[in-house]
Formats: sequence, C-alpha cells, structure tokens
Amino acid sequence: MLVGALFWFIFVRSSSGPVESAEVESGLSRVTLSQKDASFKPIPRAAGGATGVVWYAQSGPALHFTLRALGLKPSHKYLLEIQADDAIYSVSSRESDAQGEIAIDTTLTSFAEGACVGANYDAPRSVRGEHYVKFWIKRDGNPAKGFSPGAKPGQPGAELPCSGNGDGDYAYMLMENEIAPFDGTAAAK
Repeated sequence: MLVGALFWFIFVRSSSGPVESAEVESGLSRVTLSQKDASFKPIPRAAGGATGVVWYAQSGPALHFTLRALGLKPSHKYLLEIQADDAIYSVSSRESDAQGEIAIDTTLTSFAEGACVGANYDAPRSVRGEHYVKFWIKRDGNPAKGFSPGAKPGQPGAELPCSGNGDGDYAYMLMENEIAPFDGTAAAK
C-alpha cells in the first residue's frame, strides 16, 4: 500500500514538471503560444501545430522573458514580434535548431525594432508604465543579407540589418493565447 501511494505521489507531483515548479518559485508568469488556423483556433500539437510558452516577470525596470517554441520547420529563420499596446516590434530574427525549436532568454529595456522591418517601422518606446504585451513568432521572409528593400535610405529603421530566409514568406506560426500584462517600474536607486 505504501509503495502504491508513494508511486502515485511521485507520478502526480512529477506530472506538473519542473518548469511549473520553477514558475511558482521564481514568481514568473506564463503565457502560451500556438499555431492557429484561419479562424484563429489553435492547431493541436498532435495535429502538427507548433506550440510555445513565454515565462516573464509581470513588473520590473525591464521586461525579462524566456520563450520556448516547438514544432517549427527545422533550420529556418523566424522573427520574434512583440506587440506592446498598439505598436508592433520585430525584436529579433532567430533560426530554429535541427528539431524545429527556438529558445530565447532576454531582457528588453525598451520596446524597439531589432530586425529589418522596411516601412513597418515603429518608434521605440519605454517599458515604463503599464503595457499589454503579445508575443508572436512568424517566418522571416526578409532578405538573407543587407537591408530591407522596402525602406528608403535615411528612413527610420532603414539601417536595421536583414538576416531572413529571403523567400518573402512572413506567415505567422505562433500567436498568443493570453495577453501578458506588464508594469514597467523605475529602476531602484
């Protein structure tokens, strides 16, 4: 009886996984991402849909987050986009590994473009104050090298380098299932 109870305890405790334990212990919040169909309904992982999760601190002098994405095309470049309130920023371009996974662990001190965006440039804004944040992963159809052909020299964002797949495909692969509230506080003095 004791062995059965011990097995049940270990199985139930471990089914939540170490990630959820770390979330609780570190005080991080979590939002999930999923690939969605034309009606914006999540495509289950079992049906071939990509999935992801973002762990983040809900407040602080900077937005710290860790993003993990699974089920993407292997060795393909993707853009991490963040919508902060009404502005959308292409934060970075990352290549998925041989298993189709992306891992990003970073801290943003401002919301700003970090990859070529052409005419879609949004001016940087401070993380201070209350924000509603969405995390998205989309294919990086930008040129593999150089600068965006859609931006005129001297135009804001024109100097941001491109490192995409060069195929013009910008399809969204992962979109938020929840919105992430964030309160950017002043740094401690």
